[in-house]
Amino acid sequence: MINNELLIELDIDKEPYIKKITDDKIINLTGESGSGKSYYTNKWKNDDNYIIIDTDIVFNNMESDNKESVELRSIFKDKTGKILIDDFDYFYKETINYFKDINKILVIDSAQYRNMKDLSLLKGQIIIMRTSINTCYKRCIDRYLSINKNATQEELEKYKDRKLDMYEWYKVLNEFLIKVYML
Repeated sequence: MINNELLIELDIDKEPYIKKITDDKIINLTGESGSGKSYYTNKWKNDDNYIIIDTDIVFNNMESDNKESVELRSIFKDKTGKILIDDFDYFYKETINYFKDINKILVIDSAQYRNMKDLSLLKGQIIIMRTSINTCYKRCIDRYLSINKNATQEELEKYKDRKLDMYEWYKVLNEFLIKVYML
């Protein structure tokens, strides 16, 4: 039986769950949109000992000064973001292989770990953000409004409706959290 203290909840923010899996120099960072993953990686952003991969940049072809994330697009240029999300195992293996000869700590920031099918692929340590889903939803809406200052009410409502999916996704993230805990 899993203790509910482990699980992500609707209303209660919790400290990240951290587990060392192997001695590899990899930090796997996951959580829902708005959970604080990018904020968490800021401590390593200007440290030359780290390479930060943000899968939002890779999967969505977003403009960015994160050269390694942009560089990864060339490896996956024939794959859509949806394909990489659906087959996150493939993305993960290829990313680790691509950076295997560097002598830096690889940080992979992605909400998509919940889509992993083979957890034996995980290397290094995993950090699972356990921010409450209501907090995540609010942060996503606030971030959307700060970026899209001229958004119409219709555009905002459409975005809000899309983000309501996180209320289902987090259940899958909790299932992933339990599997990681059981490793």
